[in-house]
Amino acid sequence: MRIKLIGCKSMMNEIQALGLNQGMDCEFMDYSFHARPDYLNARLQELINESQDYDIIILTYSRCSNSMLGLLSPQVPLLFPATHDCIGLMLGSTARHMELFKENSLTYYFSQGWLDYGRTPLAEYYEYEERYGEKKARKLIKTLYGNYKRAVFIITPGINNLELYRQKVREIADFFGWEVGEIEGDLKLLTSVVKGIKAPESIYVDPGQIITLDILSGSQKEKVLLK
Repeated sequence: MRIKLIGCKSMMNEIQALGLNQGMDCEFMDYSFHARPDYLNARLQELINESQDYDIIILTYSRCSNSMLGLLSPQVPLLFPATHDCIGLMLGSTARHMELFKENSLTYYFSQGWLDYGRTPLAEYYEYEERYGEKKARKLIKTLYGNYKRAVFIITPGINNLELYRQKVREIADFFGWEVGEIEGDLKLLTSVVKGIKAPESIYVDPGQIITLDILSGSQKEKVLLK
């Protein structure tokens, strides 16, 4: 089976650490696409169109601000996680993500990939400070992140220098006055999706089927089961 994997760099370290990228063609996209879901949607469609000679296209993107909405693969099936975002994927399920959210809704999660390739709240502040000055930058950053109270680092396989990443999280937390915590990730869902295995919390889309809100929310799957 010829497999094309299209993913975000935020999950690249975990996929490579587990050796899941062996025997498939992979394309990991820059994390900055998250800031513009319309750009992400357009780029994903381009890559899907270019990958029509594969047997299946795996995506590690999930709902991600509905950036998957409207995508169409004419001849090749798509498989991707049904989680809301990469946080749920790293935690193993939407259910676990929601349980933790209920326990503390004011938590900001970090991962190795996010710290390596993403744009952290502290990096964002420094960008605003350079552009607008300290006073306006602090006002902007408070509007965006002022409600958070805790920074939690998701520990996943393949982290070579754990203390370095802990220090990065502590630096961000200290700046914002957040508490710091850690949690073990669960990559079973990621593993099954990348291996092309249909799981209860994955979404399989037939060739020629447009990705709709019903598909992303799982309601389409429920309709099929009720027939």
